[in-house]
Amino acid sequence: MIKCFLLLILLAPSQQSQQAQGDLSPLVRPRDYSLLLDTNFDTWDYEGFLNVTVDVTGKVEEWRLHATEAVNIQYISVFSTAGKLLHELRIGERQNVARDLLLFSQPLAQGEYLLRCRFRGVVSEKLTGYYRTGYSMEDGTSIKMASTHLSPDKARTVFPSFDEPQFRAKFTLTLVHPEGLTATSNMPVLERSGAGKGRVLTRFAVTPPMSTYLLAWVQHNFIYGERTIEGVKMRHYARPGRQEVIAEKIALVGASVKYFNNFFNIPYPLPKLDTIGIPNYLVGGMENWGLITLGEGTALSTPATRFASQEFNYRNLIAHEVSHMWFGNLVTMYWWNDLWLKEGMASYLSFPCVGAIYKDVDIEDKLMERNWLSAMLADNMVTSHPVQIPIKATSQITMIFDSITYRKGATVLYMLEEVMGKQHFKKGMTHFLETYKYSIARYAGLMSSMTKFSKQPGVLRRFMDGYILQKNYPLIRVEKVGERRIRLTQSRYVRDSGMELEDDSSPFNYSWYIPISILSDTFAINNYVMMKGKTMEITLPKAYKWLKLNAGGKMMYVTHYSASNLDQLLLAVQDNAKDKKLKTMSHRDRAHVLSDVFNLAQLNTIPYSRALEAAKYLREEQHYMNWSMAYKYLLKIRQMIDESLAPCFRKYIVYLLQPQWRKVLAKRETLEEQFKLEAFVKLARYIPKARQEAQYDQAELDKMVADYKAASQQERAAISLHVETTDHDQIATIGNTLAQHPSTDVSKIIDFISQYSNKNPGAVWAVYKTNYNVYNDKYGLAQFTYADALETMIKEQKDGDTVKEIELFFQNHSAGAGSNGVQNGLEQAKFTAKFKENAEPELRSYLEKQEFCREVGED
Repeated sequence: MIKCFLLLILLAPSQQSQQAQGDLSPLVRPRDYSLLLDTNFDTWDYEGFLNVTVDVTGKVEEWRLHATEAVNIQYISVFSTAGKLLHELRIGERQNVARDLLLFSQPLAQGEYLLRCRFRGVVSEKLTGYYRTGYSMEDGTSIKMASTHLSPDKARTVFPSFDEPQFRAKFTLTLVHPEGLTATSNMPVLERSGAGKGRVLTRFAVTPPMSTYLLAWVQHNFIYGERTIEGVKMRHYARPGRQEVIAEKIALVGASVKYFNNFFNIPYPLPKLDTIGIPNYLVGGMENWGLITLGEGTALSTPATRFASQEFNYRNLIAHEVSHMWFGNLVTMYWWNDLWLKEGMASYLSFPCVGAIYKDVDIEDKLMERNWLSAMLADNMVTSHPVQIPIKATSQITMIFDSITYRKGATVLYMLEEVMGKQHFKKGMTHFLETYKYSIARYAGLMSSMTKFSKQPGVLRRFMDGYILQKNYPLIRVEKVGERRIRLTQSRYVRDSGMELEDDSSPFNYSWYIPISILSDTFAINNYVMMKGKTMEITLPKAYKWLKLNAGGKMMYVTHYSASNLDQLLLAVQDNAKDKKLKTMSHRDRAHVLSDVFNLAQLNTIPYSRALEAAKYLREEQHYMNWSMAYKYLLKIRQMIDESLAPCFRKYIVYLLQPQWRKVLAKRETLEEQFKLEAFVKLARYIPKARQEAQYDQAELDKMVADYKAASQQERAAISLHVETTDHDQIATIGNTLAQHPSTDVSKIIDFISQYSNKNPGAVWAVYKTNYNVYNDKYGLAQFTYADALETMIKEQKDGDTVKEIELFFQNHSAGAGSNGVQNGLEQAKFTAKFKENAEPELRSYLEKQEFCREVGED
């Protein structure tokens, strides 16, 4: 007893810091799980039976296992492989803050053991772990369903497990469920038999060795269609009566599998691959091996219901999840600090896959708009983080499911392909997968494979390290030091918000190896020259009128040109936009120059008026991508300016749109025409007039709220409380009603934040603060969704005292998966304050001089 007590004291306070990559001993490893779950769909509880074959590779004095307090363990014992009982394990206090870690002090010698456990649990109302869901059929019949989402660390909420990605093992799953439901899991069904009392038993084939977060099952009444493609049985499941959506989904999944089979030269390894849409789904999709789950909106969509970005997002999401069958599933990261190895990889590889399947859009344009631009905008703050970031506690895992991991990770991989060349990059990918298949890998393993196909392996590794292990990206200043000679000087690009961090250090002192390409009016240098030091001089082949670094805008850096070169560069942008016969600057290069100009304005290197003046070329610009990128930068300005300046800014936007508005409205047949119309509509709609005070009819609102409260949770999903009001009390009533009266559509409470933050951010903050526990309970694990909502709410705050209150609040309250959103929102709020002080007066003067502030009819 004394020994256990001492062990608790020693481990409890310092356990996470001592084990920087997980809770569990690498000497105790699961080989295979046999899991049976018997679920009662009336009471929503289940009974579980678990056998785990465990290999102990060296003597251990104590060992650990994951299980949250939601898993009610009846007994847990260790047996020899001959079936002899060795230990009846006693469960003491859980040993970490999350209270999800079991500690066993019984020593185990090297050898093989069998862990047996019986337990109980509840099918959760949250949308993680093993959770309940369902829908109403057309005749009003309510259908109960159950599904899983075990990523990243929720297997432990369902059954005792070694719930870390390094512990790959085989799974044999058996489910007992109502006979009116079908059970679907990672592997094909081996047996379906009666279990008595209107129940059936469904047993599945054993999986390949895989991590716990990839295990999945769904119990449903859906119909399906099936095709065999590339030797793999593929099914798509949908609600009864929605069979028209099935063929399209199977075709896209099959085409994606075919693409990746050829790209990696490694066949998809499982006998089947299903897709299924889940009602009330928390994320876009999940790559469970052999069973991809999707939000039901995506799963039931058709080409007729998808427009512009919705269409591209659908294609890209499917390709993204299919690519995970190799990156993430066949090879899994050792620990979550390398999450980007699967998410960054999938966020890049999905694009060439979509580009190979569909020919109606230039995929290089979408790479620049979706990945490159998103990465540049997300990684320009001091509160950003490196792509690879230390994760010392499981509570930190969900925080890094963000744009840095996904979009910057993807962009750096695209840069790597550019530097290596497509064929060498492809060979490196295949070598990596072959080396680590059915196993785990780290960043070092990836680079070991990639550098085998490089003539300068050390340079390639240092180039990657700079972008993966450091946050932010370079700013390059260009100076002309001779008729045909330039000097480049690099520094760190980061916006000055006045926000300070305790540790803002970098392993390379914010110095990068930067691939340099050059475009000019007289020559082009397309073969990358690697900038390795703080400065570099380059001798050019010809004299020039203007030059532009980063041809095609593929690399992550901002370029600061001399005033004279920038003048000539912007003239070239305007001339090339106006005259289609000119070929000196592509539409991507024009968009990239615009991005550089706005990025320089954010540093106060050039005034915002210079950026707005430069953007006037858009009046002649035909390509949608320039408009899509401009929208992102113009929206940021709109979010920062004083309301008194909003009408002036709106007139500026109208000035940009006016020459092409009628033509763009009339053309929407091709996907690229739809993208351009979408950008125009966003500019017109989401850069609104000054906020006008508005109050909804109080009696009508009171009736809506009363009807909402009286409805069932399922009925509330179809009732909207969104009304046009800026009134603090009315917004508070709506927000508190949504939070305190649950709906089966949990997106309602998070949508409230995005719908009202730009109308009355103070009221939204008051609602969030009052209902903090509700929001954190529902969305604390929601990855992008929660972080984006909190960032929106905070960055819209214009009152300095409110910003200080929010900062203090989150010093004492965890935001879970929204933590990065909180930091980004606070930094943006502080940047806005500096903008108002330093940049807005000059911007106001520009808009006034350009007569964008004149009233209609004013002389």
